[in-house]
Amino acid sequence: MLLDALSNLFLPGFWPHVAFYIGSNAQRAALGLASEVDVAADVRFLESKKDGVGLRPPTDTLQVDTLVVLRPQLIEADVAVAIARGLTHAGKLYDFIFDFTASDRLACTELVYRSYHDVGPVQFRLAPHAGRHCLSAEDLINQALRADWFEPVLVYGLVGNEWTEGSEARELLKNSFCSEFD
Repeated sequence: MLLDALSNLFLPGFWPHVAFYIGSNAQRAALGLASEVDVAADVRFLESKKDGVGLRPPTDTLQVDTLVVLRPQLIEADVAVAIARGLTHAGKLYDFIFDFTASDRLACTELVYRSYHDVGPVQFRLAPHAGRHCLSAEDLINQALRADWFEPVLVYGLVGNEWTEGSEARELLKNSFCSEFD
């Protein structure tokens, strides 16, 4: 379906996509999460792409030119709630029209929104984009960092093929798009 794949051309900004790191089976078990969803040993991500919301290994998710890793600054119990919520969406179809009023189909940012919104202090605000209220990847980054709900751990690909960590990563990320955080 060429038309479905072309929807990515209309996503705003430098950072158009997000994936949700759910950790390994052992990491989720340490958080007290027993999943009703069968998760293969090599899976670390839950990601909504044109084929739907799927459990994916790093070899699939990390096939990108640039990436940023944001770590939630929440207590473990809140992270566990977000991961458990996220896993309830595995297997759903992709939402090509970015309709955040329904949860039967999810865009990539909607997966993170539905997983983290109202967990601990996290309160994402939807904004109008192309006639719909939704959350773009850059909106998500701006809100998450401005409110200190998440912290950038590293960026890759903004300076050649290099990893940048810590405060330097935050500064590179800030300069990569129309950022609204310090």
